[in-house]
Amino acid sequence: MYIIKFTQQANKDIRSVTAYIRDRLLAPIAAENFLRGIYARITDLERNAAVYAISTYEDILSYGDNARHVSYKGFVVIYTIHGRYVLVHRIIHGSLVTK
Repeated sequence: MYIIKFTQQANKDIRSVTAYIRDRLLAPIAAENFLRGIYARITDLERNAAVYAISTYEDILSYGDNARHVSYKGFVVIYTIHGRYVLVHRIIHGSLVTK
C-alpha cells in the first residue's frame, strides 16, 4: 500500500481544470464529476502504482527516471514512486504530452 502525496503544481492543476469546466464551460456538475473521478483514479494508485510501466515519453521522464503515468478522461496523471510514497507531479491534458 502506497501513501499518495501531491506537489503544489499537481494541486494547482486539479483546481485549474475543475475551475475551467465549472466556470468557462458552465458545467458545475461535470466539474464535480471530474474531480471525483480523477481523485478515484489517483486513489487507485495506493494499491496499483507499480502496475503501470515506467514511461518512455521524454516529457514524462523529465519528472524522474521512474516517472509513470495513468490516464483519466483525456488527462494524464504523472507520478513517481519513492519507497512507500507515490508523488503526483502533474495532471495535464494528454495532448500536451509528446513522445
